[in-house]
Amino acid sequence: MSRLPGHRCWTITVVLSLLGVAGPAEAIVLAEDEFEEESTEIGVVARSFAFLMAGDVLEPPYAIDDTNPLGMGVFDARLYFAHRTPDLKLVVHNQLTLQMQSATALGLAGLGRAVSPPRWLPLLFSLDEPEGAPTLGLRSDADWLYAAYTAGPVTITAGRQPVSIGRGQLWTTSDRISMFSFTEVDTAYKPGVDAIRIDIAAGERTNIMAIAAVGELESQERDAQVELRGSSFLGELKQGWEWGEAGLIGGMIRRDGVAGLNAVLDLGELSLHGEGTATFLSDDSLSSPAIEDRDIPVFEALVGATLRPVDTLTVIPELLYNGFGSWQAEDYLPIAFSERMAVGEQQGLGKLYAGVHTTWEIEPLTHLFNAMLTNVHDPSALALLGLRHNLSANVDGVIGAYAPIGRLPDTAAFQARSEFGNYPYFFFFELKGTL
Repeated sequence: MSRLPGHRCWTITVVLSLLGVAGPAEAIVLAEDEFEEESTEIGVVARSFAFLMAGDVLEPPYAIDDTNPLGMGVFDARLYFAHRTPDLKLVVHNQLTLQMQSATALGLAGLGRAVSPPRWLPLLFSLDEPEGAPTLGLRSDADWLYAAYTAGPVTITAGRQPVSIGRGQLWTTSDRISMFSFTEVDTAYKPGVDAIRIDIAAGERTNIMAIAAVGELESQERDAQVELRGSSFLGELKQGWEWGEAGLIGGMIRRDGVAGLNAVLDLGELSLHGEGTATFLSDDSLSSPAIEDRDIPVFEALVGATLRPVDTLTVIPELLYNGFGSWQAEDYLPIAFSERMAVGEQQGLGKLYAGVHTTWEIEPLTHLFNAMLTNVHDPSALALLGLRHNLSANVDGVIGAYAPIGRLPDTAAFQARSEFGNYPYFFFFELKGTL
């Protein structure tokens, strides 16, 4: 397959992505018995994305090839099946994704959509053309495939399932088993991990969770061999009160010993949240170029708040200390190509961040959202502005853009001078039909 010229390919990409959702999604309820609390349903969630990246960093001398602008169109159809009884739940979500882009986007995979976490079960089929430099890709992935059984206070969930830990909204220090990108466009479905999870309701507001998630770092391979460097074993104790909740976590995440605390305090129109972790590295931990002494625990901490000054406005400010980052911009490039970044476990290159996210309900069907993410030490920032509108009962449209603020890389020294100065301008559009 020959590569189309950039502008022609981008035009076709946009047309395909905008036409990808021709109508609203429809779900079929196969059976439902409200008295027995049983239900079976099947449906499709259709999503169409259009991404456009532009800016000097996509042109020589900052890039090897001139890929400015770089267009990407993504269409995915998520077929789901769910069967529920009072003590059993079976969930299957298979996602078929067609992706077309005007050129390869090495190093930009985390923009807009998260990378898949380390997995074990061989439930993926993918086809890329041309081989070695894909501009057209087809992927079929069982993103969720799990069964949950409840007996009294105990629930056991086995299979490929979403896992979320921690309190952070813009960033997180403890949610490392399955991650979102901090520029994720759609957070409705978190990537699943292959795991066995046990939840015990030990009291009215007390819950104990234990999870074993197995995987291999090179999750695209077909040998399906479990390795400790791709697996996690974690426990969490949560205790709630009328005014908040606190959690204690401990275990091993990809050969790292991890211990952490998290809490949220609900004060009505104001809530405070925070979390912190200590990571104990081993000789076989994932690569961490900014860590010089691996015998000392790596600390990370986050504090934030959720404010609702009026019913239609939500403001979330946060501060993050990233122990795996660096104060020195010359360390950014090695960190960017490290294993932690590749699996999505680490998202920031620097040490200290401040951010704020706001959502304004213009009217019941229309929301304006914006954010400012700042590397305080550089300094550099990434600004977001977007609009979400409910087009009909089950169709949503989202449009927005990220704008980088920061110094461009030093091509003579081949190193970064700021973190967000390495980013392109990033424009996105999503059309989703769902129930």
